[in-house]
Amino acid sequence: MKLGFSTLGCPEWGIEEIIDAARSNGYDGVELRHYEGSLDLVEAIGAFSGGAVEFRRRFERAGVEICCVDSSLRLADPHVAVSEGERMIELAMSLGTPYVRVFGGEVQTGETREQALKRAAAVFSRLGKKAHQRGKRMLLETHDAFSLGKQVAELLDEVGGEGTGCLWDLHHPVRLGEKPSETARLIGNRTYHTHVKDSGDDGIYRRLGEGTVPLQELVRELHGVGYKGYLCLEWEKAWHPDLAGPEIVFPHTARYLSELLRKLGIPRG
Repeated sequence: MKLGFSTLGCPEWGIEEIIDAARSNGYDGVELRHYEGSLDLVEAIGAFSGGAVEFRRRFERAGVEICCVDSSLRLADPHVAVSEGERMIELAMSLGTPYVRVFGGEVQTGETREQALKRAAAVFSRLGKKAHQRGKRMLLETHDAFSLGKQVAELLDEVGGEGTGCLWDLHHPVRLGEKPSETARLIGNRTYHTHVKDSGDDGIYRRLGEGTVPLQELVRELHGVGYKGYLCLEWEKAWHPDLAGPEIVFPHTARYLSELLRKLGIPRG
């Protein structure tokens, strides 16, 4: 498995700080969520000197992969802007990253879950086909009304596998009572990327290993289904400014996950 971090944990950083943190702490890749305070990655990276192509080259020269780009798209939103997903697919093309993250969103007041599922499936299928044509994949995160493996599996079953898959946020299903083994059974072989985080029983985020999320069990389950992708820290500094800074959390996470993989006998890379 590989180690990465999301720029959600360093929302104000620019390219030099991001690459330096990855290289100095031994990360293999970076997931882009924020860049220099902006959530509009297409615009922010487009404004970079040399544009997305030069942005990509800077990462390549540093030996750091851009492992995923994150949209804010919510598939079940009645007013979903499909064009946002299409823009992100083109950005993924320019950056050479394989995956674009999307959310499922919430069930709207006054409608059934089945109605929301059908609407989300139609959008996801359309974007998945477009991503597939570009050699990319749209990943539905375990989040919102699709936080459980069984809920994600339901939508993935409805859509089919062309250009789609799952981003398993390890935190959400287990906090909602789904056992790691059950989540792995339902979506493990359709998981292409992960988010790793920890919290206490009070729901407050903590550094990895300092909360009660069963990270060792979760990583063992991932390994058991043959997952070889990223363990990507999602430290929600952008949404919770009181959390410790990336200069503290990123080194700790790299050490913790490296030791966990060693303990479980799982190779890096």
